[in-house]
Amino acid sequence: MRDTGPSRKGVRMRITRMRFAAALCTAGLLLAGCGGGGWPSAAGPVGTPSAPPPPAPTTAAATGTPAPAPSTAQESGEGRCTDAELDAGVGTTTGEAGQRHTTVVWTNTSSRPCTTAGFGGVDLRGPADPTFGPSYSLPRSAEQASPVRLDPGGTAHTVITWLPGGDWTPTELVVTPPDETTSTVLQWPGAAVQRQDGATRPGSYIGPVTAGTG
Repeated sequence: MRDTGPSRKGVRMRITRMRFAAALCTAGLLLAGCGGGGWPSAAGPVGTPSAPPPPAPTTAAATGTPAPAPSTAQESGEGRCTDAELDAGVGTTTGEAGQRHTTVVWTNTSSRPCTTAGFGGVDLRGPADPTFGPSYSLPRSAEQASPVRLDPGGTAHTVITWLPGGDWTPTELVVTPPDETTSTVLQWPGAAVQRQDGATRPGSYIGPVTAGTG
């Protein structure tokens, strides 16, 4: 008997199954891949979620600029010595016939420490001189001024250097603390003074405020 191979019925069944599978694959292209190949879904590729923004940096503008810390002088209540806190008095007069030195003593009469620095002002007043008038404003020396801290009851001093002689004798010593405008009038303890108003290198002048009573 001749071998006719698989029956036609079986061939038709295989063809039918193949066509049916192809139809199923075609219908499902948009939803899933056929065979081993992958296809994107109908919704498209999923985007990568963006990272959250970094936290804002803490700056002076965001938090508010803090107030500057008080200085040591501010914390202790220390400041410049005012004329209301300084008591002026005449100290000793020393020197020889050629040049003399009279000391003005400053005392801190307040209950707080304070600082003074500089030269202040010194005027000699007396009878009207026919050439220069009744007042003699003494110039400053070339010495370097340094701050002086005065505790309550503490003292500092200013040295007045002056040339004796001549025929003009002052009666008053008018002194003003550094950086102040209120003056104290004291009695002049010396003798006649040579007037050198406007001289380039005068022999009478005042020194800076220095610690102690001199």
